Amino acid sequence: MVSIGAVVLLRPSDAEKQCDAVTEARDELLAAADDQSAVAVIGDSYTQGAGLSGPGVAWPAVLAGMLGVPVAVDGMSSTGFTTAGLCADDPVTYGDRLAESPPEADTVVVQGGVNDAAVGDPAAVGQAAADILAQLQDVPTVVLVGPPAVPGVDRGAVETIDRALREAAAASGRIYVPLIDAAIPVLPDRIHPTEDGQAQIAQLVAKALGA
Repeated sequence: MVSIGAVVLLRPSDAEKQCDAVTEARDELLAAADDQSAVAVIGDSYTQGAGLSGPGVAWPAVLAGMLGVPVAVDGMSSTGFTTAGLCADDPVTYGDRLAESPPEADTVVVQGGVNDAAVGDPAAVGQAAADILAQLQDVPTVVLVGPPAVPGVDRGAVETIDRALREAAAASGRIYVPLIDAAIPVLPDRIHPTEDGQAQIAQLVAKALGA
């Protein structure tokens, strides 16, 4: 890693290692998925319980317990609607992953936006979300879960994404779960939810699903 003033640059090998790490973590979640899952989730590091003990305390796992059904998770850190994050050269945005492996569940939950606010393109999230909802048009129930307002990310960018996701969901007649004003507690990294924050997200999604 090379530091130039206040900017830290990753050498290619460092970037490749980070991409490999988040890809491996995603693959582990996919391998653990139940083929008969009633609910499928696509998301970012929030779905992996980043900063905590792991996926077992992340909101999809908590949601599975609340609903009493298996929840399949395709979660990949650093990604979003408009960003491939640490794997910039790979087709791993949400839309890319859905196109590669369409979920077979009757309910699909798409959660994210924090990474789009941090390193993606907030202005392009609306179109990306509309495209994803079109991909999922034959799925009976689709839920979009927006980004919370976290100290580590620009509030204005989060507001732009929240508004875009809300409008995309409304235009397609789908459910939107806003987190922007939910006061989700976060870890000292100022981005990822605490265990209580993860549980709170699960509760909001479960409520939106009528549980």
